[in-house]
Amino acid sequence: MSAGAALLFDRAVHYLKELVAIPSPSGDEAAAGKYLAEVLDGFGLSVHLQPVGTRCNVIGRTPATREVADLLLTGHTDTIPVMTGWQTNPFCATLDGDRIYGLGAADQKGGIASQLAALEAMSETGRLKAANILVSFTPDEEALSDGMLAFLATKPQATLVLLSEPHFHPATIGWPGKALLRAAVHGKAAHGGRPSQGINAIEQAARFLSALGGVAVPEHEHLGVHPFVTLNIKGGYERYSLTVPDRCDIVISKQLVPGETKDTVLGLAHKAAGAVTGGRMDFEFDRPYYPPAEQDPNNPEIQRFASLFREVTGQPLQLGFGRGVCDGDYLVDAGLTTISFGPSGGNTHQPNEWVSTAQLATCAEVFFAALSRLTRA
Repeated sequence: MSAGAALLFDRAVHYLKELVAIPSPSGDEAAAGKYLAEVLDGFGLSVHLQPVGTRCNVIGRTPATREVADLLLTGHTDTIPVMTGWQTNPFCATLDGDRIYGLGAADQKGGIASQLAALEAMSETGRLKAANILVSFTPDEEALSDGMLAFLATKPQATLVLLSEPHFHPATIGWPGKALLRAAVHGKAAHGGRPSQGINAIEQAARFLSALGGVAVPEHEHLGVHPFVTLNIKGGYERYSLTVPDRCDIVISKQLVPGETKDTVLGLAHKAAGAVTGGRMDFEFDRPYYPPAEQDPNNPEIQRFASLFREVTGQPLQLGFGRGVCDGDYLVDAGLTTISFGPSGGNTHQPNEWVSTAQLATCAEVFFAALSRLTRA
């Protein structure tokens, strides 16, 4: 590792330690936002805090930022809540061999830390002021993506977006979408000793779910097949009652591949509802809704970044498609060419989350190169 690369890595580790030490589960990211605003201000960026409920988006612009930024660096500040099973302090970044453990180390504070290291290095060279760069750190990605939606409502424009999710091998350029469907089965109450006089909403719901599991869903070349997933079901009465239940509520998730929409999801749900032999069903969509995203790997800006990655690392950049939704869905839907690229590791959304030190170092180098060579400075 060269002296310059070693310095970038040390800076990335420093920022990762600082970020991990600030608890920021979805809904409680205010302290992390305040810290990031102070850091960006120290680099000489013009910082704007955009309210997102009790939290904020941290938006930074270099003095030379034009209407269309050459590069937008973005990442999410929230983590999942801490859970049992940690063998280290989840709020203390702990180095162990080639891994750094800590809550959010991979998803996604490692990515933000590598971006900050690159921005600091650019600031010290004096080139950051003249670069056409936009930065946005947003809360709530692990919940409803309220931060990214608020940011996109400001109509930001950029030639290329680097989203620092933990996607290193491969970097991702497409993701499934997601629709959340609420179904209500309405039956008819009756004495439990005379069930034929009623319509059991729970039993009808079972027929519906069985049929829903058998409907054919579209398959995508890169994103595969995504079936309906039942997340919650509730029926009957809170207190014991020998009464045929007259209502059952179901929450269903459906990840979407390109070509699928709310209308196609609703059509499949109505098809499965044909298995219901009594009563009626109502459907409504709830948040979150993510549109599916697919980009051409031959997009010139994507290929430009791929060439830069090869130049820095000596290796080809692998490009792929994610298996879950992320803020990238909304960025692409807004017309922004987006690559999700950041240091990955293991145990994301589990105890003992960790990020790869090697990938943390490489990402800091690549982000610095991107800031240096993909922007007008």
